Amino acid sequence: MTDTEIRDVLNRAAGDVSPAPDLLDRVRAGGHRRVIRRRAAIGGALALVAGAGLAPLARRGRGPAPADDRVRGDLAGDLELVRRVQKAYGPGTKVRWIGRTPGGPVAAVTGPSGMRDGYDLQSFIEVVGGEPQAVESAELVPEGTVQPGAMIAGPDRDVLVVFTGGSDVMFSGKLRIDAEGRVERTFEPLSEVDGAVVRRIPDPGRFVPFALRSGEAPDKVWLANLNAVADDGSNAQNLMPERIDHLLPGREKAWANEPTGSEKDWWDVGAQQAYLDPYGYHSWTGPTQWRLSGATADGRRLVVQTLALDGRARAFWMAARAGEKPRVNYLGRLEDGLSSDGTDNIGQSYPILHARLPQQLGVAVAALNCQLLYRVRDGAWLPVAGQAAVIPAAATHLEVRPRQGRAARVALP
Repeated sequence: MTDTEIRDVLNRAAGDVSPAPDLLDRVRAGGHRRVIRRRAAIGGALALVAGAGLAPLARRGRGPAPADDRVRGDLAGDLELVRRVQKAYGPGTKVRWIGRTPGGPVAAVTGPSGMRDGYDLQSFIEVVGGEPQAVESAELVPEGTVQPGAMIAGPDRDVLVVFTGGSDVMFSGKLRIDAEGRVERTFEPLSEVDGAVVRRIPDPGRFVPFALRSGEAPDKVWLANLNAVADDGSNAQNLMPERIDHLLPGREKAWANEPTGSEKDWWDVGAQQAYLDPYGYHSWTGPTQWRLSGATADGRRLVVQTLALDGRARAFWMAARAGEKPRVNYLGRLEDGLSSDGTDNIGQSYPILHARLPQQLGVAVAALNCQLLYRVRDGAWLPVAGQAAVIPAAATHLEVRPRQGRAARVALP
């Protein structure tokens, strides 16, 4: 998950509050393996965020729209079903939309948050086996308002239900990565019927390919049951890809004046929207994300960076002198010859980055919690300081020694 996506989650959860500037750094410092657990409700997280002494922040886009208290949808006249839905979500529930879908009846609802005056929780109810059931999470909205939300319904999770909340909603079925490593999407408008859109979609599988955006100032549409859709039933741990900012030896002169503001974003591919997918829905899985910053032999700044997305990663490099805006250069996907897998003492695999840079700049190598060595042809093995480095371009082999387990050797292309 990128910084943009994490901040989006925090904004969604907190509503009109903003996290402290160092929050993401403190989150990352918590360790590189995080287990994603299903959230029965978002209430605990909201209480924590709201109680953290955070400063007010205006909502993005147009913000929530005033709610129309009449029930919309083609099942609005089924008063018995409406009452059952209200009972399932709790006292004070208002059904905003309820309708038939190929996956069974679905309702969009709001109800008192019970944790913060002046706010409601907005969510969805689906009828499973004849019984109304709330989906796994909810969204905090100002009382008496609604905003766009979506869920994937049906036993096969192949029906997309979008409650528009009075906004224009755009849909993109899939993304592609272009030749420069940028994320490309094509969006089309969705035509609502009485406040909602229902459409068949291919089974998303483990990773959700589509994206939704809404409003005149585009905002990501909340997807209520992403975790349930992405869960493959194995109860396996999903590992949050840690980002490691590694300072290479000899960088000091080139980075004597550390960039700030927009110039800082020049040197961070993860801060540039063209390489992200701000309207998509992605799992917190993938290899360790590396950002190596150092200097070239002629004194330019150098950055090598990887970005994880749905279990895979792309690699980039940049080089320029201080004050110059660098070009982002795409090296390719890690699985296309830029990475290999080692195996530790308990049989778990770990990725080994070995991306050769152009212009004889060297080979970027990294392996989490491992000792690295390299050699040139049949020469002696030379140790690398730290778990990541840019080794000389003449290097032909890399040896990776995990803390426990057998060493892995990689021929460097």
